[in-house]
Amino acid sequence: MRLAEKLNSPFPFYLNDERKNVIFILFVSLFVVFFLQVYRTSHHQHVLTLGHKFLFGGVTFVVLFFNILVLPRLFPQAFDTSQWTIKKYILLTLWHCVVIGAASSLIEKLFLFPDMPFWDLVVGANREVAQTGVITITIMTLFLRNNVLKQNLRSATQANRELSEIKSLKRENHAGNGQNHHLTLHSETSETLSFHLPDLLFIEADDNYSTVVWKDSKGMHKKLLRANLKSMESQINNDFAIRCHRSYLVNVNAIANISGNANGYKLQILDTDISIPVSRTKGKEVIEKIHHLRNAMEMA
Repeated sequence: MRLAEKLNSPFPFYLNDERKNVIFILFVSLFVVFFLQVYRTSHHQHVLTLGHKFLFGGVTFVVLFFNILVLPRLFPQAFDTSQWTIKKYILLTLWHCVVIGAASSLIEKLFLFPDMPFWDLVVGANREVAQTGVITITIMTLFLRNNVLKQNLRSATQANRELSEIKSLKRENHAGNGQNHHLTLHSETSETLSFHLPDLLFIEADDNYSTVVWKDSKGMHKKLLRANLKSMESQINNDFAIRCHRSYLVNVNAIANISGNANGYKLQILDTDISIPVSRTKGKEVIEKIHHLRNAMEMA
């Protein structure tokens, strides 16, 4: 993978939960205090008391709280968590370090070492931020990726169990819960396509064109229609047709398996080697839709 692609790959915006993020920020701030206490590299290490170190931990807490919780509310488009990438994470992390270094230097000048040259305080404070930040940022990054990975794996495992239950319930209920009928799709050029709805695998869109893929007793078929995915979705209008990506619509019954990793989910299509991506904006929606379908079929 090229560097540009790697930098633009998905990355979690911290824990995507304000309460959890506050706890996370608190632990990071306490780690800063612990690091300053144990790893004595300060340019004024002989005069910094434990209280001073807690003061720097407090600066870290305030800066991270503002950057992670307040800024996204002030600038929601710039901090769109569904579009967060490694590049944005790196830039925000560098911004954390710059602000913490500047704020620490100012506090030192105003309250701790008023007689020291301000530039010396700036250099020393930023040196401490860099030394502390290397380990702190590494731990933060590994923790965040591991947290998302565990969540996605857990959700994918649960969704796979529910998919198995849906297929089992469908076999018991031969009516197929509304799927057992023919469907005719219409394009903008008046071209039509008719097929048995349960045979639908997925629809892939490219701008104003959509490729319908289905499989029957004669094999797999593809048909290109001049119609966007929104039009296809409205024409199908079936609970089992899930929009999992801006370019894909998938039949739930065609999903053989759901895999999850730190970047999201992928849907393996039944009896094929085709894997359909799930966008981050749709990940939670797809998992919840499968859960609701299972519950609806149980109650039917």
